[in-house]
Amino acid sequence: MGRDRLTRVLNRSAFQRTLNRTPQAAGILALIAVTRLKWLNDQRGWTAGDTALRRVARGLTDVLPANAVVARWHGDDFVAVVPGVTFDMLDETLCRLQDTLSRKKTGEPVMVYGLAPFTGPAGFEAALALADHELYFARSAGEGPVQAAGEDRGLFELSRQLELLETPEDIIGCGLRQVRQLLQFEVAGYYLLDGADAQAVYLDHDPSLKLPEALGLSQPIPLNGLAQRTLETRRTQISVDYQQDPAAPPWTHLKARSVIMTPVIPVDTVTGLLALAQISRQRALPLLPQRVLEQAALRLGYALELQGAVQEVRRTLEGGMLGLGAALEARDLETRGHTARVVHLSSALGQALNLNPQALDQLRQGAYLHDIGKLSIPDRILLKAGPLTPEERSVMQSHVIRGADIAGSMPILSPDTLAVIRSHHERWDGAGYPDGLRGAEIALLARIFAVTDVYDALTSERPYKLAWTVQAARREIAAQAGRQFDPQVVAAFLTLPDSP
Repeated sequence: MGRDRLTRVLNRSAFQRTLNRTPQAAGILALIAVTRLKWLNDQRGWTAGDTALRRVARGLTDVLPANAVVARWHGDDFVAVVPGVTFDMLDETLCRLQDTLSRKKTGEPVMVYGLAPFTGPAGFEAALALADHELYFARSAGEGPVQAAGEDRGLFELSRQLELLETPEDIIGCGLRQVRQLLQFEVAGYYLLDGADAQAVYLDHDPSLKLPEALGLSQPIPLNGLAQRTLETRRTQISVDYQQDPAAPPWTHLKARSVIMTPVIPVDTVTGLLALAQISRQRALPLLPQRVLEQAALRLGYALELQGAVQEVRRTLEGGMLGLGAALEARDLETRGHTARVVHLSSALGQALNLNPQALDQLRQGAYLHDIGKLSIPDRILLKAGPLTPEERSVMQSHVIRGADIAGSMPILSPDTLAVIRSHHERWDGAGYPDGLRGAEIALLARIFAVTDVYDALTSERPYKLAWTVQAARREIAAQAGRQFDPQVVAAFLTLPDSP
């Protein structure tokens, strides 16, 4: 049966058969939707909805030329292929029909439509996607944004989750995947700008999709076409029929059919692009996916801005700490560069022990400030050439307590950082100072720093001793495992490359 039972125009199957067996002259494809059909069915019953569908079908049959092919496409949509007309001609015809069919009481349109050029059966899919894209905007103007309840919940949940993601890595790796899946796109990507090129640093795609071999993260992509337009306008750009779009390059390597790109702008400079692509078919690109992708780009830009600010503060803080450490070295007559070396070696050892980034920062800060308490030691003791008396030694050892007290006045420093300063002279066997802590009672960061501090002291020349060789110092560190040092920390230390 080739007719839709309700509206008596062609059904979908008959429309496609007619289109394929009848060569069509160039013309226009129209996608027409009945507005508020679900509302009519829910509020006034199915009869009201059926009446609206029949009115639109009858109106299309009456106003379109005899050679037009009209069908009910699905649900509240009709499709019509009208050969031999221009865009303006068909737009004027459908606009008059829209006015005629408007609801008498409210003046609201009973139908809205989208138009696209039609070149023949081979171009039907592309024309339908373009018309569908235009229809989305017509729907928004005619009846307001229409979303299913499930879609509303999904968008709300996605927005909430994006707000909870803090690091750029999480937003790119987790958030962008969720955006792609919710909006049902096949590919999502993050491209970082590098001069005149863009580098794909993250790509996510539907697992069932067979992508071309050219898809990869290593090949720079020239910034022209749609990407250049996105950069110049600093606004989201779309291409429904990407392969035919003169502004499509350089993303043609994806063989994309429909693409959305939006800029990532931390502070005031575009640094990257987020993109969604459809590979297997064209699709409409209404405001909804654009807004969701823009939300992800906004969140990513904010996270990048915050990350940059934190890194700048960290550089400033570490620069100040390094300068303070260098001043302490000069006063204590220690070998130049001791602070920088123990910070570097502590970081390497912390990484070998799989410390998280926060713990590594705390370890580095403690390494910078480990001898800050020597500011309170009198020169007659700190600079004394000969052996210290027991009383003088007690004062000298108090520098770790005084150092922790001084550093404790800095609110940016954590308790773990303060523990490095106070406890790096504790011993695994309990014979250290100032608290006589034993084994795991000693904070882990302090146990780590103790090894690197002693190693640098052994391999550095001092006024009262020659420098040990690297091999001799490593043997001594190994010999003190379970006595002066934590055995597990020593084992990790011995995996590090030899360094003077």
